[in-house]
Amino acid sequence: MINPTKLSDLHIKILPPGADRVLDILEKHTDRVELISFVIEKVPLLIIGRHGMIARLPQNNVIQKYSQPVEIINALRDFFQQQETLYLFINLPNLPVPKHVSELIDEVANMVETMEGIKRKIDDALDRRDHVAFLQWTQELKNLENKHTSSQFCGS
Repeated sequence: MINPTKLSDLHIKILPPGADRVLDILEKHTDRVELISFVIEKVPLLIIGRHGMIARLPQNNVIQKYSQPVEIINALRDFFQQQETLYLFINLPNLPVPKHVSELIDEVANMVETMEGIKRKIDDALDRRDHVAFLQWTQELKNLENKHTSSQFCGS
């Protein structure tokens, strides 16, 4: 069945209206949702695309088509009272991330990694009872934090 992480990753894509609520329902039933890479006929199916959703779900032993978010949500709630598998086809673009945002994220990740490394060195100095190393690493951490704080306000 679908990996819960894979399903939650969809929240960072460009979703059609109402898809957030649909994904919330699917997340409760990941053990009965199967992700597919092509559309299958005559099975319980949900298609989520950039501009909308379509569900084909059984209602009174007949496959019904739903296209409005509220209809899909209600039909899914009814569907999951049964023990059938829902097939999910997704056709969503990735959320475009500008290069400068990616670079900023990388810079912050590197800074956090550096700070965590210094904190480990501080812990190590404490474990060894090395007062000189402790003072050195705490000063370095303070300098890095000050540099980070001042660069936030300078727009650097």
